[in-house]
Amino acid sequence: MNVDINTFDIGWMIFERLQEVFGEFKETEFKSFTRSNTGGSKRYIPGEKTTVPFESLMVTRLFKVEIRNLRDREKLDLSNSFVNLLMPAEAVPLPIYACDVDVHQEKYVHVITDLIPMSKNPEYRKVYDDPLKSLKEKYKDLPGMVLKTPEEIYKIFPVMKQFESFSSSGKIFGNIPIEFAPQIMNLIEDYLNIYCSFVRKSGSAEILRREGIIQEAKETKKNFIGMMAQMDFSNDMPNQQRRQDE
Repeated sequence: MNVDINTFDIGWMIFERLQEVFGEFKETEFKSFTRSNTGGSKRYIPGEKTTVPFESLMVTRLFKVEIRNLRDREKLDLSNSFVNLLMPAEAVPLPIYACDVDVHQEKYVHVITDLIPMSKNPEYRKVYDDPLKSLKEKYKDLPGMVLKTPEEIYKIFPVMKQFESFSSSGKIFGNIPIEFAPQIMNLIEDYLNIYCSFVRKSGSAEILRREGIIQEAKETKKNFIGMMAQMDFSNDMPNQQRRQDE
């Protein structure tokens, strides 16, 4: 994809692609964690035209916000920030779609994207985890890719260890120089496209109907939501209004 990553709305691109395969996203009332003239968060649930069940989609799109530089924590970079998190329906335990992108304008792009598996069942993993291994292999040599999280990252973001316990074999984590923008966009699209393929095939996926996997997925999702509730990246955007400041 040939776009200017410094200004391109990655969050909306992901939203539109997901909506194509799910059929419809209906916005519902939600008190955003970050609300300002730079953007905010929205929550979506199935609508009348939804064709594949899902629980919810959270979309955060923030523009021209100041985010701490990873290497110089006292420095604030003008950035755009996008988070898309789709939670599957209990009856159709597809992986969780997660994509977190911070574009530090003219510097680097922080990206975490993953399709988080809901079951450890080997057959489930073969369908929904194994295909991601080749994608990770495809992009592992991009400058700034983090193949093993260093301790300094855990010190900055302690909850990262818990997040990684849910990760697939193909999780992408990197702080990639901005000059590799075409490869970054290709990476995001590749993960999005494979997730969309999972959604399209979900109606005929027998493994998603197995009661044992459905029950395991409920527990996995419950634990994942509990972990996410502990995440607080507000220190990374010290000038953004937070819900508790209102």
